Amino acid sequence: MKSPLVRTALCALSLATVLPGGRAAALTAQELLVVYNAGSDFSTRTAQEYAAKRGVPKENCVGLHGIKAADISRGDFERLVQLPLMAEATAQSWTYPANPGMRGRKRICAMVLMPDMPLRVGAEAGRDKSGASLDSELALLGARYPLQGGLVNPAFKKDIDISKDKPAVMAVCRIDGPDADCVNRMVNDPAAVEKSGGLWGWAVVDEGGPYKEGDAWFKAAADLAKVQGFPLFYETSRQTLAEAYPLMDGVAVYWGWYADPANGPFRPGAGDFRFAKGAVAHHLHSFSGTSVKDATRWVGALLKRGASVTAGNVAEPYLGGCINPEIFFARLLKGCTVAEASLMATPQVSWQGVVLGDPLYRPFAGLNSGRVPSGNPYAEWRGMCLAAAGNVKTLESQVVSRLRTPQGLFFMESFAWYCAEHGKLDKAAEYFRMAVQAAKSPKDWTRCILMQISVEYLRGEKKLAAELMNRVLEQTRTSPYRKAIEQTAATVLPKPEPQKKK
Repeated sequence: MKSPLVRTALCALSLATVLPGGRAAALTAQELLVVYNAGSDFSTRTAQEYAAKRGVPKENCVGLHGIKAADISRGDFERLVQLPLMAEATAQSWTYPANPGMRGRKRICAMVLMPDMPLRVGAEAGRDKSGASLDSELALLGARYPLQGGLVNPAFKKDIDISKDKPAVMAVCRIDGPDADCVNRMVNDPAAVEKSGGLWGWAVVDEGGPYKEGDAWFKAAADLAKVQGFPLFYETSRQTLAEAYPLMDGVAVYWGWYADPANGPFRPGAGDFRFAKGAVAHHLHSFSGTSVKDATRWVGALLKRGASVTAGNVAEPYLGGCINPEIFFARLLKGCTVAEASLMATPQVSWQGVVLGDPLYRPFAGLNSGRVPSGNPYAEWRGMCLAAAGNVKTLESQVVSRLRTPQGLFFMESFAWYCAEHGKLDKAAEYFRMAVQAAKSPKDWTRCILMQISVEYLRGEKKLAAELMNRVLEQTRTSPYRKAIEQTAATVLPKPEPQKKK
């Protein structure tokens, strides 16, 4: 592959450093506006189900009429969307964030769009950069602003309480996807995950894009995962994950770039990978959200694989206009809702971004609360990592005591990655070898043997890596993971010498 070739440099952040604890307050259901397409039974029904699930007042649910397409003209946006929502604010005595002149009794801080709402607002005649996502235009609902491309988001990079600090911009999310099953999960899974103790699982970071600035964002997201004690699968090569790559079960967080359309284990029809319930997943690409219904686009592909939250772009935003994965992840880790975290991670409004997911979802609200779910290996691993504070020997003593438990493979593999990330390649190779022997499924065996081969190669054992690789190639001719195996082989096997002309 260039199969996850591990980074050997020490993490720039200490595992002893943790983010501030979860917030005592967050966006409430009373501050949320639910907007649906009144001409769509599915949109109407989803709005009702979501409002009931989250306790959103009935008067906060507004149906819009006359909407029939994913693209809407600027004139129809003003007539069919802006004017009805402004009229509703007057009738209900609401205030929208971008219009401080409104004197309503109740402040609406965020909005969620239901299925079958338009995705894009067309450009105004004579203004090439005036087109944008509907969601991003609604962030400025009630304000007068120039249609000149992306405008600076006043909440970007801030650390704010959306209710108390009252930023002059609205957080906007949407619940929609390729099919009804995706939508139903987006409505139901977040609340269920919160009730069961929050989101736990592997973090997968696929760095290696075309620009250093973007790579820095993804490295920072990986560092956050390390600091918070997530078991971390960290890919740093220039290639994205291979076709049907055998990712582990229980992936809770995915940050990746840069491919189009959706590829690797996320491409439709490529293997059986599924995210953990309630997962947050984002692949950065300029055209990742040109359709939320199409499972070949990244937002649709990740939702089809079980993610509850994702983000994308409806048209070219340029790198500086994309949602920042480091900030998004950091704010979620502090206990923010999806609406708050995505608002603070979005650099521009009246631009191309969309965020899909339940705006009230707080996947990591209990992360630093001290309440560790019993019997949860991910929570157990996190506690071990934070206690070890970067000391590999201390962590190994805890891992050894768990090798013969039903979760032994998980602890072997997590520790192997941990060692690799701390530059302990000999120890990483040892534990990947142990994981290969403990693996019971072809998927787990393939992933662990590929990582063992990669680490052997990195620590200078190139002959051993080649021998193992050739053996694996011989044993897996009909494997569903063959393309991932061949991609690793392309990296670790010696290249044939070019034949000299006679």
